[in-house]
Amino acid sequence: MWSAAITSVIGAAYTSVSFIRTFHPSLEKYHKYIIVGFILLLTGIFASIGRPVKMLILAGALNGLILPIALGVMLIAAHKKSIVGDYRHPIWMTGAGVLVVVLMAAMGGYTLVTQLPTLFE
Repeated sequence: MWSAAITSVIGAAYTSVSFIRTFHPSLEKYHKYIIVGFILLLTGIFASIGRPVKMLILAGALNGLILPIALGVMLIAAHKKSIVGDYRHPIWMTGAGVLVVVLMAAMGGYTLVTQLPTLFE
């Protein structure tokens, strides 16, 4: 679990800094130092909070709710002529996508309702 936890910290740091470094030229110039600082900050927070397994379960459960929302938005966008132009998204793919959205949302909701309270005991 330690390796999963530390890779999450490094991945989150790199992704976060990748997004913000385009805001100002000085952020782009010093992005390597900002990434290292962000990793140290997140590692400190993670180590002080402890419970890496619980934090990873919580992050996974929240992702389980974010992913069906993102897929649902993409499915809606796939049928907007103003977005996709002349492209026609196959109805069977839309149906399969809707099924995945419903199942993922149900599983994510179930996990949050049943497991979230036990994480903070």
